[in-house]
Amino acid sequence: MLDFLRALALGVVQALTEFLPISSSAHLLLLRNWIGLDSVDGLTFDVALHVGTLVAVLAYFEKDLRVLFSGWTESFSRPRARWEHRHRLAWYILAATIPAMVVGAVLQGALLGVLRTPSVAVVTLIIGGILFLVFERVSEKSRSIEDLNLAGCLLIGFAQAVALIPGVSRSGIAILAGLSLKLTRAEAAKFAFLLGAPILVVAGAKDAIDVWGQALSAHQIGVFAVGMLASAVFGWFVIKYLLRFLNKHGLGVFAYYRFVLALVVLVTMIL
Repeated sequence: MLDFLRALALGVVQALTEFLPISSSAHLLLLRNWIGLDSVDGLTFDVALHVGTLVAVLAYFEKDLRVLFSGWTESFSRPRARWEHRHRLAWYILAATIPAMVVGAVLQGALLGVLRTPSVAVVTLIIGGILFLVFERVSEKSRSIEDLNLAGCLLIGFAQAVALIPGVSRSGIAILAGLSLKLTRAEAAKFAFLLGAPILVVAGAKDAIDVWGQALSAHQIGVFAVGMLASAVFGWFVIKYLLRFLNKHGLGVFAYYRFVLALVVLVTMIL
């Protein structure tokens, strides 16, 4: 029973931190050190959590993704001069996923060995918080996703590649890039989630291949199922209420939370 409660806790934390701009890697690092989950393989459990967050994105943005997919398929039979925004945006999103995938494939091993440390997370958490406060003050925040061009989408794509560094936050860096393009906070977050869908699919497929063929007990399968279900259900609600929040409120609360989290990580390192 204790393992299922731990899996539930990790699933909820994964859902909260995958979508909120506060860094999932720093939270999972702390939580796993505190509560432990030794009965299952860490990599395999991570796959289950990422599948859960992918399900949350696909479920919440089902209509948007369906429009984008139909636009992408229609673009093959329509002259480019007659493309509508949904045709162009579908290709823009696909193009914007390339930077993160290439950087992840080339540098992930090195990053795991060199950058994935608590000290790096402390620095990036603080820098990210400062950037939230700065961009919140200086960004115009007047544009929507419909105003994005290929260059803007690629900028957000390159920004997401930086999220391989612990403490950066994939959604956080994408929102900052969106704000630099004058997107509203909610539109920047929405585009970050739409852009994250193909990235989560590819990352999940790669992780699944890495753990393919592992023999799992009924207990382990149950633990994975609890974690995946928790990350999916809570992830859906996090997306919904984050977008509502960003329609009316700024990023300040997340900036100050990142400062507090950096302090907690630093104290944990010292102790």
